[in-house]
Amino acid sequence: MNKLRTWGCRFSVSDAAALAAFAIVIVGLHWLGSSLWWLVAIVAMHFFLFCNIFRVIRRRELIWAALFILNVGFWLLLGRLDWFTVLACQLPVTVGVIAWEVKTTRYHGIFADRLNTHLKDYLEGRIP
Repeated sequence: MNKLRTWGCRFSVSDAAALAAFAIVIVGLHWLGSSLWWLVAIVAMHFFLFCNIFRVIRRRELIWAALFILNVGFWLLLGRLDWFTVLACQLPVTVGVIAWEVKTTRYHGIFADRLNTHLKDYLEGRIP
């Protein structure tokens, strides 16, 4: 049985639960005095952006995650780990992943009706 394909932004109970869990971790880290609470906030923001707004495929999310880990590791090794440097290096990766997804014939995120001329084919299952 084929699942009905949809397009545009989406938000489910499990998304709300994930964001609530992220929020609890962020607040908890901040309350404990950890200066790394912002790492979780960046990951949470990208989770929502990739899964709910632009609906990026898993492979591209994993590429972003691997580059994020390398980015954080690089700044950690240099002893200069802070939110600005991490975000300044990661934002071009984020924009690139989103642009890569939007250019595909299977794009079904926000504004897909305007950005993807093959949206109908994707929704009807002719594009995997």
